[in-house]
Amino acid sequence: MPNRTFSLRHLVLCALPVLASAQLTLMTAQSNAEELTIDRLHAQPGLSGPSLRGAKISPNGRLVTVLRGRADNASQLDLWAYDSETGEDRMLVSSTDLTGGASALSEEEKNRRERQRIYASGIISYQWDKQGTRILFPLGGDIFVYNLTTDDALRTTATDTFETDAKFSPQGRYVSYVRDDEVYVFDLDKEKEKRITKGASATVRNGVSEFVAQEELDRFTGYWWSPNDDLIAYTKIDESPVPIAERVDINADEIVTIRQRYPFAGSNNVTIRLGVTDVKGRRTKWIDLGDDPDIYLADAYWSQDGSTLYVARLTRDQKRLDLLAANPRTGETRVLFTESADTWVNLGLGLTPLSDGGFLWSSERGGTQQLYRYDADGNAQGAVTAGGVVTKLNCVDEDKGQLFFTGWQESALERHVYRKSLTGRDGPRPLTDQAGWHSANFAGNCDGFILSHSSPNQPRQASFHSQDGTRQFWLLENRLDNDHPYSPFVDSHVTPTYGQLTTEDGTALDYMMMKPAGLRAGDTAPAIQLVYGGPHAQRVAKRWGGLLAQALVDQGYVVFQLDNRGAGNRGTAFENTLYRAMGVTEVADQALATRWLADQPFVDGDRIGVYGWSYGGYMTLHMLMQNPDLYAGGVSGAPVTDWRFYDTAYTERYMGDPVADKDAYDASAVFAHTDKLADPLLIIHGMADDNVIFQNTVKLIDDLQKKGKTFELMTYPGEKHGFRATTARKHRDQMIVDFFNRTLQTP
Repeated sequence: MPNRTFSLRHLVLCALPVLASAQLTLMTAQSNAEELTIDRLHAQPGLSGPSLRGAKISPNGRLVTVLRGRADNASQLDLWAYDSETGEDRMLVSSTDLTGGASALSEEEKNRRERQRIYASGIISYQWDKQGTRILFPLGGDIFVYNLTTDDALRTTATDTFETDAKFSPQGRYVSYVRDDEVYVFDLDKEKEKRITKGASATVRNGVSEFVAQEELDRFTGYWWSPNDDLIAYTKIDESPVPIAERVDINADEIVTIRQRYPFAGSNNVTIRLGVTDVKGRRTKWIDLGDDPDIYLADAYWSQDGSTLYVARLTRDQKRLDLLAANPRTGETRVLFTESADTWVNLGLGLTPLSDGGFLWSSERGGTQQLYRYDADGNAQGAVTAGGVVTKLNCVDEDKGQLFFTGWQESALERHVYRKSLTGRDGPRPLTDQAGWHSANFAGNCDGFILSHSSPNQPRQASFHSQDGTRQFWLLENRLDNDHPYSPFVDSHVTPTYGQLTTEDGTALDYMMMKPAGLRAGDTAPAIQLVYGGPHAQRVAKRWGGLLAQALVDQGYVVFQLDNRGAGNRGTAFENTLYRAMGVTEVADQALATRWLADQPFVDGDRIGVYGWSYGGYMTLHMLMQNPDLYAGGVSGAPVTDWRFYDTAYTERYMGDPVADKDAYDASAVFAHTDKLADPLLIIHGMADDNVIFQNTVKLIDDLQKKGKTFELMTYPGEKHGFRATTARKHRDQMIVDFFNRTLQTP
């Protein structure tokens, strides 16, 4: 395959003209503030300021690399580098110089990005090699390797087919990727490509993760390099058992009927095999995954010496997770230990191998996610962390006997970075002290880290820190000064207030609320309750975001949000209330919050609306229908209406089998309550949604029409579950605002 080299010498991007924003009548914001309109919400430059993504530290610690959005388009990402000693920045690669601009995504790449919720363009991901001299990134459907020494890029592929899931081998000798459902290896010294898997067909795919693995198990790869560059483990999936659903994608210029293999709850999943081959693809040794073919392969991990391949095997009902130790040369396996639950087992943070042959493992066996240590034989050595919740293992420094993790100890509303002994004897020491939400990316040796921070009054910042937490320099200070895009709206910016409500069983529920800045004593305002409500998600937090909420506050609304029982990051007892009972406890919790909200002296209890998307759209329907006396209207975006229309891995985890647990499915569907709909309703759905498929809304429309219910409907041609087009997002948000202005505002 032809390879071409490109020179990469760049100048810093110049400043762009300020974009004017539309002016609407100011209702309640302070007189010296500019109202945040929907037009301005979706205009450039982005109101949250410059964006940095994918921050990483080079293996030698000299450079900090980031994906940086452009001043005129925050979603167009280029590759930049900061000198870790001076803090000086420079562009390494422009995302438009190598390919001449944007190119059409393949369907596989569109689906991968949709599953990962990636809506940016340009260079969306990259990887350092072990030596710290080269950087790998996909762009325009091909794979490039940038050489820092020569300041040029090698184009390793130049095909009409999209390559996906590109990786450096651990030692940096090879580049690998998937093309047409086969795994390829590119030898960087010889500049030669080799296909190492075979047998792909219309239904058989190698080295890729199936739909539910991506969407529900957070596994976005289907192959894993051994540490010594000599072996690759890969999946072979057969999609033929999965039923074919005919889905109609309605676009502006065409209507396409897509025959999609979609694993509806209760139907067949893919069959999956796990094999190991060498870099020449000479022979595959198949790993023994057990006698039950109807399983999920949650993930795979190599030991540090490459002698063991660990496999996380999840049962179909997701009540048991087995960790297998496989011999990659023979394919033989043994069960090291099992995690089990009466409800379901969350996959957690996976496995981190240690140099002594043991590993760290995350588990919720004690009620909250913590880290545990095991020896090479799978014998438990005890808990390493305790208290609060661990949300990420950042880095392990075995030489100093310590690890670094992100999570919370005192309040689920904040995230902090902690240092902890590997022995588990000492308490965690926080490395962050600012109130708010933190995340960190550490150097491979844990000597330094990139810290991201935001709070309700501070857009996301990024800085470089030494191991003890001392800030060395800013990568992105993002100060809310007069030059910041958000500066015209600072005077009317409303800081949320936080509190807790208590359920009948004594459970504390976190909420946040925003009141219009100009609301006078004795006045009342309409309120909008934002809702999600589903498992794993957390919406109430002390972080930057919710600019649509700020726009609604500027329109004169009180905005309220509650994390009901079932939400994530509070432990299993809090989350497990959804088991076989979606649409019950979480709806009751939201109703409790609505009644409390209506009792507040500044809220007009007769003018409360509700809005949610996805699970939040499902919740909106249930809230309106189960408690029509509490609401004056609602907007349901991309709602699930019957869990039989959703996928196996997610739905069965919480709801069980639709045949064996038919009563639970019937009770959870919105159709059990549609006859009670009495409030104004706006339904919104993308007409190419392949996650919550459009059939959910079609069935709802049919049911409401047959029952003589009036409602409003807005559909978006070509849009999936997460809208990509700015025009569609802007139109959607304006529809939401206009709907609430009609239904909640006093004439």
